[in-house]
Amino acid sequence: MRLLERETATAALAGYAAEARRGAGRLVLVGGEAGIGKSALLEQCERDLPQARWSWGACDGLSTPRPLGPLFDVAEQLGGTLLELSRAGAGRDELFRGLLREVGDPDTLDVVVVEDVHWADEATLDLVRFLGRRLHRAAVLLLVTYRSDGLAASDPLRVALGDLAAQRSARRIDLAPLSARAVHVLAGGSAADAATLHRLTGGNPFYVAEVVRSGTPGVPGSARDAVLARAARLSPAAREVLDTAALTGSRVESRLLESVVPCPSPVMDELIASSLVIWDDSRLRFRHEIARLAIEGAVSFHRSRGIHAMVLATLDAQGCDDDARMAFHAEAAADPPAVVRHATAAARRAAWLASHREAAAQYRRALRFAADADADAATLAELYEGLAEEAALLDQWQDAAEACERALLEWRVAGDRLREGDTLRRLSRISWNMCHGETVAAEAAVAVLEPLGPGVELAWAYATLANQKML
Repeated sequence: MRLLERETATAALAGYAAEARRGAGRLVLVGGEAGIGKSALLEQCERDLPQARWSWGACDGLSTPRPLGPLFDVAEQLGGTLLELSRAGAGRDELFRGLLREVGDPDTLDVVVVEDVHWADEATLDLVRFLGRRLHRAAVLLLVTYRSDGLAASDPLRVALGDLAAQRSARRIDLAPLSARAVHVLAGGSAADAATLHRLTGGNPFYVAEVVRSGTPGVPGSARDAVLARAARLSPAAREVLDTAALTGSRVESRLLESVVPCPSPVMDELIASSLVIWDDSRLRFRHEIARLAIEGAVSFHRSRGIHAMVLATLDAQGCDDDARMAFHAEAAADPPAVVRHATAAARRAAWLASHREAAAQYRRALRFAADADADAATLAELYEGLAEEAALLDQWQDAAEACERALLEWRVAGDRLREGDTLRRLSRISWNMCHGETVAAEAAVAVLEPLGPGVELAWAYATLANQKML
């Protein structure tokens, strides 16, 4: 499909690239509704800037995104110290500075792409803020795409966009739907009536393209029927690969896909010829998330669970260390022990990277499956304690109090007096922040811990009680 009515946007990107090449780095926010052509615009920009060094990262549409996913994608492409830091489990401040150093060569224009930031975790949004404040003297063009439709006033991305707008390096490109004239050009040679097509698709390039390609009679209000019509023409073997890819993610490593489902060359050729997916640097990538979601939604529950189980087993055999990704597939595969194991590890990693929303979501995911995984009292207590800590950091004090009380009950069942006392101390701090002025929990913490003798937990209990008495 041709790129129409994007001349202004491509010219703006070329100008920003020229400024960045001169050492005045730019952060460009490319917004628009789903299917409006944000990725197509950046792909055209890449073709227009062949001398630049391009690095692509993307936020995944998982129920709970992996913290700093785009940074780790970029690290795999750039290598060097940044890749070493990411593999060593470095903290986020080190990772942020490592990325800035890796793209700081004044003799090379580095273009770093972060796609679909509407799915970003807290740490990724902070990374964009960090880079936005430091790019104005670097030969770096940072391109960030996001969906502007459906953003609530309190959405973290909307807050981040407000922060970024004030940065010296920040620029913005908002892509509008196509005009009736452009839709007429795209529909040339198609049986679809151009005026009707424009009215029902709203000028959305993806919807228009899918309807034209599918050749289905009538025009659906969304692209779902058009996508499924094209998928229905695939052979059973190609459809099996497509379904597996859709359930695995928007981008699937060839090594993973080939280990889960047979992928002979004729099948892959047929799949790529369908234009639903493209081959991109040893990965199969859906041209648009809308297409992936349409295919994913058409897979039966029974088949879906089996595919997720195979993906989970394959990732485990390949030594995947992305616990957020593993937890996602474990939940979809209905594997409680795997969910608890990977969601707990993902929660701790997210907390370490200061992605507290994601950490809390992973703790909640682990707790949903803990009973079916026959988790013991100590494991449950650890999970509730972790959730309480993250909820407190998110200013969700009622949730923090309830989780802490559950942790306290589980430590008592486990018979661990030390952890019981320490949890009482935590509960006293939460209660205090909820404006419950009594010091009962802090006094109870001291009473439980004093018979156990001196220790860090007792010292914290004394300090907490003293602080509350003073106040």
